[in-house]
Amino acid sequence: MKSHHDKHPFLHLMGGMVALAMLLPLGWLALYALELWDTAASSVLSDSSTLQALWNGLSLALAVAATCVVIAVPLAWLTHATDMPFRKFFRVALNLPLAVPSYVSGFVVVAAAGPRGWIQEVVEPLGIQMPEVYGFNGAYLALLFTFPYVLIPLQAALGRMDSRVWEAARSLGSSPVRAFFTVVLPNLRGAIGAGALMVALYVMSDFGAVSLLRFKSLSYVIYVRYQSLFDKDEAVFLALILAMVAICFVLVYRVIRGSQAGSSKGVVQRWSTVELGVWRWPAFAFSCLVTAVGVGLPVLTVGIWLVRGLKLGNEIGGLATYAWSTLWIGLVAAVITVLIALGPALLERHGNPHASRVVHLSSHVGYALPGIVVALSLVFFSIRFAGPFYQTAPMLIFAYVVLFLPLALGAVEDGLRGQNPRFYDAARSLGSSPLRAWTRVIIPGLKGAVVAGFLIVFMSVIKELPATLLLSPLDFGSLATRIWSLTEEAFFTAAAPPVLLLLLMASLALIPRTDSGVAR
Repeated sequence: MKSHHDKHPFLHLMGGMVALAMLLPLGWLALYALELWDTAASSVLSDSSTLQALWNGLSLALAVAATCVVIAVPLAWLTHATDMPFRKFFRVALNLPLAVPSYVSGFVVVAAAGPRGWIQEVVEPLGIQMPEVYGFNGAYLALLFTFPYVLIPLQAALGRMDSRVWEAARSLGSSPVRAFFTVVLPNLRGAIGAGALMVALYVMSDFGAVSLLRFKSLSYVIYVRYQSLFDKDEAVFLALILAMVAICFVLVYRVIRGSQAGSSKGVVQRWSTVELGVWRWPAFAFSCLVTAVGVGLPVLTVGIWLVRGLKLGNEIGGLATYAWSTLWIGLVAAVITVLIALGPALLERHGNPHASRVVHLSSHVGYALPGIVVALSLVFFSIRFAGPFYQTAPMLIFAYVVLFLPLALGAVEDGLRGQNPRFYDAARSLGSSPLRAWTRVIIPGLKGAVVAGFLIVFMSVIKELPATLLLSPLDFGSLATRIWSLTEEAFFTAAAPPVLLLLLMASLALIPRTDSGVAR
């Protein structure tokens, strides 16, 4: 019988090509920055606004991550181990804010609490003036919608935790509060750290919310410099700084995740229901409040401005072009990304372990980079070496593949791990070539994993903003770019229909994954 570790030159060639392609944006950005070192580096590094933009981003990331931890820790506990009413409903509903892109949450903040927002209209007759939402405050509020990035790993960590540690603490006389803080919370430190870092990375990379709320973090300053006539070279150095910060976040994140993976204790005892007593209904009210803000507020705000627009005679029919562009680019990019992910995934199972490790790490580089960094690098690369592809659909789809390949790769690899490797060996022993064994035996068994990878990539593509803004063809407009441009001009009634449509599309792609607990 042939071993499933047979040499596969085709797989190794494909893996090498994927690795090179995924390293292209970061590699070209570094080379281009070296080329511009004598002309632009000194002005960027000596400019106090660079340090200020970096500090703005880091302080915003720290504030948002800390608040998300404060929100997510009690919610994870309440929805996992207590007798809170409707906890299974909240376990799914509280993850739905993941479907809200940052530029939509920015729209919600401005359209609800801005100078022309509906909350201001309600409180103005009472002589109350809403605080200024533009700047740090508005960006902070808009990015709090990322709290599920902390909630999901916490729910998973609680699922892995042995309930006997809680029962032992209670049997020794600890009160429920003391048992939670002395026994449960210390065991969640890894998940809290991983989730907080994921939120911080998201905030540092964000472009949609900070641009709409006019908060001068690095990603927004990069876009402003790129749009100017004379500062485009400085945008390259700023993008490189942002990429280095993001990579540092990812490296720390991987260390934390690695330590979590090594802390498995084998078979665990499932949690019995912890009775909340008099705190049962206050806990329910807290979960309702977070769900109302995270899910209800966007829907209410969009609904108010949608009705106002309809009363003014706004037509929704004009959305068809943007909806179709969003749909087809999302479908094509998701299909291509999943197909490409099959190569590195099969290489990990059947190829050289060292080569597989290199390809795997290279495939994740793009996901660590902010979208605006990948977009900026590909803009300058295509202008220099691939002129015919500048601002074309193929270049835009390539950017999506770089950004979201790890999502598809993770899903396909999970599917492969669930397959018995002897299936491949059996097909080979019956005379099938490696390609025939993969296409007739292995890949058909990955339908669930492929669909999961397709959905998460599709959802990510239709929400993506900075790469779409910088790389899309001139006659191309997606729902994301339409929402961003209308909100930036404060056309809230016109922005409401595309926001509603995008939320519906993203939610439909997200719901099958939140219930399985694998949404990221």
